[in-house]
Amino acid sequence: MPMSATRHSYRTGQYFSASARALGWITTTLAITMVVNGSIAAYAFLPTAIITQFTHYRTEFDLAQMTYREGVRFAGKTFGKMLPLAGIDFLFLKKNSYGQSNAVGGSTHTYQLERYDGYIKLSDNVKLHLLQCKTKEQAMQEMQRVAQDLQAELRDLTDKKLQG
Repeated sequence: MPMSATRHSYRTGQYFSASARALGWITTTLAITMVVNGSIAAYAFLPTAIITQFTHYRTEFDLAQMTYREGVRFAGKTFGKMLPLAGIDFLFLKKNSYGQSNAVGGSTHTYQLERYDGYIKLSDNVKLHLLQCKTKEQAMQEMQRVAQDLQAELRDLTDKKLQG
């Protein structure tokens, strides 16, 4: 009988903003051009895109040791303190509205965006954010996979108003 995995790791978000990641690609492209033209100092800037693209937030659970960690992952290693896992109460999905403002010329436009956020509630009342998706279907699919991994209940709270 196959043994189920006891360690689970989930990518929960980008560490660098979209503009920082774009700047990383621009910097790397310029560095390549400078290296081709003979600049030795430009080698220091070559890994910028790799660092900005592949550094992200991660949440990990070790069910055998009953520990968890929220951290930053780079080069296959997650940096963050392992904490005791009292237990998992349930996972839940919420619908949230976010405002985004864009300034164009002399005017500012504010857009309301709806996103679906997935959370896990631990037995010691700690709530961890696991994911954010544009569609409920995508969020639900990813949360169902996490719920199956962690053998926890998944609650759909997208139609309820929750406090804090």
